[in-house]
Parts: sequence; C-alpha cells; structure tokens
Amino acid sequence: MNFNEFVSEVKDNIRLFLPKDYENAEVSTMECQKLNRAYTGLMVRKEGEMLTPTINLNQLYEAYKAQPGVTMETVCRKIADIVIEAPIQVDLKAIFNYEDVKDKLFIRVSSAEANKEVLENAPHQLKEDLAITYHVVVDKDENGLSSMFIKNDLLEQYGISAEQLHEDAMKSSPRVMVPEVSSIGALIDEMYQKNILMLTPDEREMLQETLQESSEMPTFFVVTNTERIDGAGVIFYPEFMDNMGELLGNDFFILPSSIHEMLVLPDDGQVDAEMLRDMVKEVNATQVAPAERLTNDVYHFDTKDHVFEKADRFTERQKEKEAQAAKTEKAGKEQPDKKPKTKKHDMEL
Repeated sequence: MNFNEFVSEVKDNIRLFLPKDYENAEVSTMECQKLNRAYTGLMVRKEGEMLTPTINLNQLYEAYKAQPGVTMETVCRKIADIVIEAPIQVDLKAIFNYEDVKDKLFIRVSSAEANKEVLENAPHQLKEDLAITYHVVVDKDENGLSSMFIKNDLLEQYGISAEQLHEDAMKSSPRVMVPEVSSIGALIDEMYQKNILMLTPDEREMLQETLQESSEMPTFFVVTNTERIDGAGVIFYPEFMDNMGELLGNDFFILPSSIHEMLVLPDDGQVDAEMLRDMVKEVNATQVAPAERLTNDVYHFDTKDHVFEKADRFTERQKEKEAQAAKTEKAGKEQPDKKPKTKKHDMEL
C-alpha cells in the first residue's frame, strides 16, 4: 500500500472507529508546513468544534510500513484514540487577544535554511543561520505542552509590530520555559539514578563505563529548559550568554545538539573549532532525527565584545584585530619623534 492509498483508507474508515456523536464529523486532510517538518495532516472535526488535533499521517504511515504485523484497523483505532482524547478546551477570544497572550509567549530556535518557506510567513529574527520564532502556550500540564505558532496573519490580528512581539517574548520566555543548565556528567548521572533499578547487570556496567568516560571528557554544559523540549532557544534569553561567560570565566563555544538543547564548551584555547564541527556533523548524521536537527555549524560567544557568531567568523575577527594591532604598533615605532624647536630671539638690553 502506497502513501496515497493509506490516506484514502484512513479517511474512508475512521468514522467506523469513533463514537456515535462523530458520525457526521468532517474528515479532511491538509498539507502542513511546520518548523523542521512538512506532513499530510488528518483532521476530524465535530459540528461546533473550533479546534481539533492535526494528526501526522506521514509518521503513522512510516510506523505502519516498519511493522508488518500492524493492520489498518490498528492504525484507525490509534487515530480514533487521539481524536477522542486530544481535544483542547481553548478560549479562542483569549488566543486572539494580545493582552491575554503576551505573558504566555516563548521562543523556539530552528534552522533558517531548513525552514525557509515557513519563515517567509512568520515573524522571526536571525542569529547567524538560526531563526528565533514566537509561540503561545495553549495548554501545559503533566502530559506535555500544546502551543500555537505565531505567523504573519496572527501578528496582524494582534495589531503589534514584530519588534514588540520579540521584546515581549524575550521577557516572558524565561518564566514560561524556565532555563536549565547542567553538566553532561550530571545529566548522565541523573539518568543513572533514575534507571539503575530497571537495568540488567550488563546494562549497569555499560552505564558506569559511560559515566567514567564522561568524567574524562572536556567539561560540556547542557543548556535547555526544565521541560527539556524545544530548549535550544534558552541560549538567546536576555543576558544568558553574558551570565554564562561570567560563570565560566571565559569565552565559550556553542554546539547545536538539537532543537531541544545546546552544548556549551569553555574556550580555553585548547579546543579546535574544526574538530567540534566534525563532531556535530557526526552526531547529527547518526543520533539526531532529521526533524530535531539544528545545523552542522559551531558557534562562539566572545565575552569581551559580547558577540555571538559562527566559530570561524570569530577566528577571522581575531586575526583582523591582531593584524590591526600589529599595524598600529608598527606605525607607532616608525613615526619619528617630533620635538618642538626652540626659536632664538634677538634681545636688546
């Protein structure tokens, strides 16, 4: 069964797996452009419902293909469960009233290149090749976070400028998505403490070896939020990089681990940016899902000049500064001393 046939099968049969009050529900599909991904979405809307979940059919199709034992009945039952359980009770008037949402704003960070088409229709700011976008918390509980991506039409509805949106989002983000910083070693140790009772002896031994190896690695710090979801944007919170530099007592490299976190490594002069870039490429290719990747680049924060930039641009800038300093010093040495000449005057006594 190809994807189009899969979509048709779901649309034709999903009502059979839903309660009676869904028998007249509208079933439709649409092409969805989201940050980091595009997919065909399925919507099942009962009469009178304003909001309904959009179900990613591409994701379900991949799971269907990967598990030969899974039937279309199983797929439809799963979709029905999502449709029944997922509806969110939202006050739409509040969502479209800026004064009601300004304290619920938060930022996300994504690849500007990978999301070029989406960003054309959404307010954003670029930080090198990373894009800051703006979102509103719709619902947040122990089951997770539901949010709304602010695009140009919603910004127009709010009647504010993109600059005002950015300013307000930067104020509210640290409260809505609280920042969290920890060392990689501490993070692994936390996982160890949580899972140790459920591990086999061999798995415990492997985890202990990982802990040992992490203690011998350079001191990486993980920057994310307490939800540990879409936490890469924390690095751009107001004064965050300045405070991080003060804490480390040094400049630092920033590695885009994923959309969920950034890695920070102090720049002690012993680390090669090219080596770090190769490491990011390797991790992205082997361990990070395409929808969660940021970029393959490495960034740097200069604590003296307060500049965030790509690591290679920092290197170029330092070379230019050194060349300019050498030029100035050379010019100073070559300039002859100019002492004022004493004029002789005839004097009559």
